[in-house]
Order: sequence, then structure tokens, then C-alpha cells
Amino acid sequence: MRVLQVTTHMDMGGIANYIITLSESLNDKGAFCVVASSGGELEGEMEKRGILHRKLNIRTKSELAPKVLWSIFKLVGIVRDEGIDVIHAHTRVSQVAAFFASRITGVPYVTTCHGFFKKRMRKVFDTWGSKAIAISDAVALHLRDDLGVRDCRIALIYNGVDCGRFAKEYSAAEINEIKRRLGLEGQSVIGTIGRLSPVKGQKYLIEALASLVSMRRDVRLLIAGDGPEESALKELVKSLGLESIVRFAGSIIDTRGLLAIMDVFVFPSVKEGLGMALLEALASGKACVASNVGGIGNVIENGSNGILVPIGDSAAIAGAVSRLLDNPELRRKMGDSGRAVVREKFSLDSMTDKMIGVYKEVLR
Repeated sequence: MRVLQVTTHMDMGGIANYIITLSESLNDKGAFCVVASSGGELEGEMEKRGILHRKLNIRTKSELAPKVLWSIFKLVGIVRDEGIDVIHAHTRVSQVAAFFASRITGVPYVTTCHGFFKKRMRKVFDTWGSKAIAISDAVALHLRDDLGVRDCRIALIYNGVDCGRFAKEYSAAEINEIKRRLGLEGQSVIGTIGRLSPVKGQKYLIEALASLVSMRRDVRLLIAGDGPEESALKELVKSLGLESIVRFAGSIIDTRGLLAIMDVFVFPSVKEGLGMALLEALASGKACVASNVGGIGNVIENGSNGILVPIGDSAAIAGAVSRLLDNPELRRKMGDSGRAVVREKFSLDSMTDKMIGVYKEVLR
């Protein structure tokens, strides 16, 4: 089986991470993957992991842009050149191009819905393919209730994490060295990883930090990622007098070292399909605080493997983080429970097997 994964770009972010992780795992199981996109920061990572990439000039936010039309014909050529059996699209724009490429070539086509969309033309012009893969229960309901996709076309497949990759235990010396490089030696570290955009809610974590540091002088915040909100977040840090307390680490491909030094991981999203960064934090044994939104409730059982807080509630974030920092035993128990949940429900192996099942179904 040969599968074409289609997306707008391969810059750092949850969708690109998902595609690389899935493609590598599919390759390992004999379902050869080709990725088609406009390229980006993760092209080198794909090459390193043996994933074939074909350039597609489709970097646009408009489904009606001329680039989309030209991309249809480019996709048709890729499908034929590579002997593709199934097309799998991941973003609004790439779904439109893949839909028409599928019609022209007769190759079956599926999509993954990674989050939540405005209706716009989606209820009129259905480009969800033979199967629409939902990454969480909340996304499955969104597809059905808001976008009019019938239940028989929806496949619920949770995001998966390579549990073994995030099971590495870092020594005290290794943790101290990472902290030293980041200027965090001797400090308690709370952190978050994700694209710097309004929907990720980092500003609420920064506001929570302002009240935390008034009670705890040893707390530092580590923010990993980049994006359009970076300047606004740095300005907020400056206005709150937290410049010596917050570290912006930029985009990091391998986040295991950053997770290793965190005492508490915070995921303050305003909208979220499921959250790869949250799953990776849990797989790393981190106690987590997360917004009670979207698919996060599929992952976090409040009080067991993490703490859920209301959306945009900085005071609740501060209270939850403070509680965990005060209680190392609770952090350990939640971290162990989080690892167990990821192994049971969100493993990469399980996700890949279910994905192959969907591919086989549409081929029949």
C-alpha cells in the first residue's frame, strides 16, 4: 500500500508533527508514505526519518486561491508517478486539492479533522472524503453536528505518541545541564509547548505566573514554540515585569529535554482538537494542568492524571500549578497515571493500526 499525505506546509506545529510521526510508523509497518506540501522547517526531519517529500506550491489560507487549482494537477502527477493507492489530506486547503485529484485519478481519498472549523462552504461543498478521521470525541461530534458529516463516514482515531521515545529517564546531571543552558538552574520550572497563537492561550499562563511569583520566588516559566503571537506575548511579559522569570525557547523539534526539566506542564488552550504536546508531556511522566476544552477531556481525568481548569482562567491555572509544586508526591502519582493512560489509549502503534484499517476499508 502506498499513501500520499497532503498538507499545506511542514513548518513546526501539531499537524506536521502528526504527519511525520504517522508516516514513519506507517513506513515501519509496510504502508509506504509520500508527503506532499509546500515544505518548511521540518523538511530535514522528514529526510532524516526516511520520508519521501514532494513539493507542492499550496501555501495559502484560501481554498479558492489559484495555487489550489495548480496544486490539483500537480497532485494528479504525484499520484500517478508514485503509484499512490490512498490520498490522505490534513488541512482545509489541501483537502480541496486532494478532493479533485481523487476525482480525476479515481484513487480513494480520506481526511483527518485536526480541530474545529467555521461552517463557511463546508456544509455545501463536502470535501471530507470517503472517511473523515476525528482525533477526539469532541471533533467527531463537531464533524457530525456542525459540519453535517454522517456517522458512517466518521472514523474516531485518537492521536498517538511513540511511548518508548518519551520514556527516557534523564539523570540529575543531564537535567542540570539543560537547565544551565537555559538559565534555569536551581529553579522550579513550569512550561508549555505549542504554536504561539491566540487559540493556544499562552497569555493566560503568563498572567497566572504574575500571581505565582508573588508567592514563590523560585518559579520560572519556559515557553517553547513560535508563531504570530510571539511579539504580543513578549510585550505582556514586559508589562508584567516578568522578563527575568520567563524564557522563550523558540521552536524545538525534539522536545524531550525540555519536558525533562519541567516540574509541571501547562496546556492553556482556548480551542483544541486533542493536543500532541499534551500527550507527549503525559508520556514523559509530567503532571499536567490543562484547559477543559475540546478533546482534552478524552485525555485528562481531573484529579487522576492531571488537573482541568476553565478556559482562560488565569487564577485557576495559578492555583492548580501551586498545588502541584507544593506536592511532589502528587506530581509523581499524576505523572505515572498519565504515562499509563497514554500507553493504554494513545499509543502510536494503536493509531497506526487503526489508520491502516481505514485505508483498507476505503480501498475495498
